[in-house]
Amino acid sequence: MTTELKLSISRLLTRSSYALLLVILTLNLWTKNAPWVIFLVYLVPLLIFLPGIIADTVRNLIWMGFALLMYFVIVVYKLSVPEPQALDIAELVLTTVLFSASMFYARIRQTNNL
Repeated sequence: MTTELKLSISRLLTRSSYALLLVILTLNLWTKNAPWVIFLVYLVPLLIFLPGIIADTVRNLIWMGFALLMYFVIVVYKLSVPEPQALDIAELVLTTVLFSASMFYARIRQTNNL
């Protein structure tokens, strides 16, 4: 597998899982009738990284990895109930995919000075 193919796959995974995570978080909060303040608390930390994802900067991806750890902890806590919701499981999967894909993408770009 060439470096260009790895970059394109990881870039596609990063951007698509980022968008899907925003959608899933919004749907999850909407189904729980959360107030608008909770929407802000949940979505603003991820939306801060949107310009960097569009501009395709490595530093932004690295910092997003740190923020995703917070989301990972929160969703694992939400899954500790006896009957977890499907949106919480989807949130866990997307958080894990986004973290892995973005770190892989950042590592390849740093290694190859791209």
